[in-house]
Amino acid sequence: MPEGLKELPTPQYLSAAEKDTSRPLYEKVFPEDTPRFVDYYYQYKTRDNEILAIREEGQIVSMLHLNPYVMIVNGYEIRSNYIVAVATHEEYRHRGYMRMLLERALRDQAQKKIPFTFLMPASESIYAPFDFVRICPYTRLPVRIEHMDQEGQNRYLASRYQMFCKRDARYMEDQAAQQQAVKGEEAEEKMPPYMARITDVCGMLSLVGSQKKQTLYLRIKDPILRENDGYFCWMLSAGKSQAKKLSYVPEHLDLKLSIGELASMVFESFRICLSEVV
Repeated sequence: MPEGLKELPTPQYLSAAEKDTSRPLYEKVFPEDTPRFVDYYYQYKTRDNEILAIREEGQIVSMLHLNPYVMIVNGYEIRSNYIVAVATHEEYRHRGYMRMLLERALRDQAQKKIPFTFLMPASESIYAPFDFVRICPYTRLPVRIEHMDQEGQNRYLASRYQMFCKRDARYMEDQAAQQQAVKGEEAEEKMPPYMARITDVCGMLSLVGSQKKQTLYLRIKDPILRENDGYFCWMLSAGKSQAKKLSYVPEHLDLKLSIGELASMVFESFRICLSEVV
């Protein structure tokens, strides 16, 4: 390395024993969260999440949390991650650390064949350059639905929506603890909309059905994930759709899309309900 140039730090996933060391940065960057809520978050959400962090001189100065959810999409169960707690210490901003964390997280999810990842942005303009697109507003469920057990909530959601977070024992436990953590606080009147980013084109397209049988040839451009960049054959039917990446250039193309444009097209075809905060 040339003299005078400092080697950039490498994002690393924290071990289970190290996760609490990210709390000081969380508290500094998100002072609006009460100590009771942060206690809840670090007791419940960090049990099974992943925290990708950058350290400088032994201290965590930038981080991103991947909170896992089981999603129901058109009747299929898939894994996804909710990106939260994207934070950089003010003294270490404008060094490209957030980009490093986001791109690493996207690549890792692509490698795991996770179809998409989602978040609730502080500002949509932060994530749009990474091809995150708006997918739906925050949905407040009726109180009577929130009081149902997991089977009741899943039945209600499945009857009205094509995409939602599956209710299971862990989900219900987390939600009950979260409600206790915010008890007595005023709910925010307006929540930001959710955004999502496709991380596995073939996995995502396999979740989309069609009333008629058809085959489409796509050219997808993805500047971050090479797995998503190229030509694809998408075979749709009323049952399960299939997509595969091609090793050749097809004779004709039906659609040329950026990965963000593809996400907009796909998610606009779903009725979506999301009401998760973290």
